[in-house]
Amino acid sequence: MKDRNFFIPGGIEYFMPGDAEAFDKLREKVKKVFSRYKYTHVIPPIVDNLPNLLSLNSNDLDNQTVSFIDSESGKQIGLRSDITPQIAKIDYQLNHKNLSRFSYMGDIFRSTKSSFDRKNPYQVGGEIFGCNNKNHDIEVISLMIETTMLSGQKSLVVEIGDVSIIYKYISSLSLSKIEESKLIPMINSKNINEIQTFLKYLKISKKQIELLTELIRINGDFKCIKEIKSILKKFKFSDNKALSDLTYIANKISKKYKTVSINIDMSNLYNLDYQTSLSFSVFVPNFRKAIATGGRYVAYTEDKTERLASGFSLDLKDLFFLIKEDSMHV
Repeated sequence: MKDRNFFIPGGIEYFMPGDAEAFDKLREKVKKVFSRYKYTHVIPPIVDNLPNLLSLNSNDLDNQTVSFIDSESGKQIGLRSDITPQIAKIDYQLNHKNLSRFSYMGDIFRSTKSSFDRKNPYQVGGEIFGCNNKNHDIEVISLMIETTMLSGQKSLVVEIGDVSIIYKYISSLSLSKIEESKLIPMINSKNINEIQTFLKYLKISKKQIELLTELIRINGDFKCIKEIKSILKKFKFSDNKALSDLTYIANKISKKYKTVSINIDMSNLYNLDYQTSLSFSVFVPNFRKAIATGGRYVAYTEDKTERLASGFSLDLKDLFFLIKEDSMHV
């Protein structure tokens, strides 16, 4: 301890006196929000067996989870990059027949190439298992909004989409895994010219390319849903139930939170790839990415029956630093 230089790895923070107490108070406020919605709090470990960390069949989790050998057992264990798979395992152990709700918070570690992204987020989230109707998704989105509101931000934009349509389209192209991994970032960046060049190179038909580019171009308020329906019908790629559910959910959230703006976007695939259909995110002013994300997914399959879930998560450090920044400007 002779060296007084205090070097911290990039993407990692210490909470020093003062900030640590304030962060703990914020955690308690979040727990009260979850408690109000009757979510049961659980605390999974940051290090776990790989099957518990990689149970959602996700390439994203495979790539982001750091694994190493346990010196005692000689088996591979991992440092979690997402708490959601552990919550799915808890649901499977405790109550995999009925509806169940769990909340959680804790450190995760994500290896990232960007110097702007935090390697050690403090993940907070809620998951509801046994979803069978749209009101469960509305509940999760409400919980996401009210948790984000603890940041003190007045203008929230909730973006809602359904990734099943884009994933169904990508599947129809019969691309290799490598080709898919190249296409998805292009879709997220909405780089039409790059997408067209790439798909032409892969000899994808002009009609298929046009469908994707039209879907990417269309986003905005409720009015765009009608346009999306028209495009899907034109290309005989209809998915009326997904769009009907989306319309219902967007309307309910809009009426419930008068100060929240709703944006519809069917082509955002930036959430973790285990999501299967409805996806949602919250954006706040002057923040370069979604501050909270969530959606529907298959938690696991038992006796050929899928256990459907809906949930969201955010990095509590993002909320904390937004609050701190605002207090400095008062």
